Amino acid sequence: MKGSAAEQFETLYRRIWGALNRPDAPDLSQHERQLLHHVPADGVVSLTWLAEHLALPKSTASTIVKSLGQRGFVERPRDPGDERRLAIALTDTGRARLAEDTVLQPEPLRAALGKLSPQVRAALLDGLEQLATAAEAVTTRRPR
Repeated sequence: MKGSAAEQFETLYRRIWGALNRPDAPDLSQHERQLLHHVPADGVVSLTWLAEHLALPKSTASTIVKSLGQRGFVERPRDPGDERRLAIALTDTGRARLAEDTVLQPEPLRAALGKLSPQVRAALLDGLEQLATAAEAVTTRRPR
């Protein structure tokens, strides 16, 4: 495989995602699942941040949040610090739904990881942990 480390990672990430991504659940669309996964489990996030982060028009994000709210997955109170903003938070129902939801299919992922030697698997997970930490340190796309 040729190219920069970033290009190689992008190619590998797409292959893994293509092989293991979980299809839409019958009760949640892909956008609804993505949005739920971006609401902190123990905090709040603004509608504007969600829309920007997910590259959705604010009106679309608002419609999704409203639908999720009507079904009991999120609460949408006004931000006490700025009454113009909604403070999107998960409900207990939303947290429970996310706990049973995974981005990747669990069994094929376990099987794929099981094909790796213990040493390679440990090195992979350690490397991904370090990459996640580095990515969080350099990104400006944090919940607000």
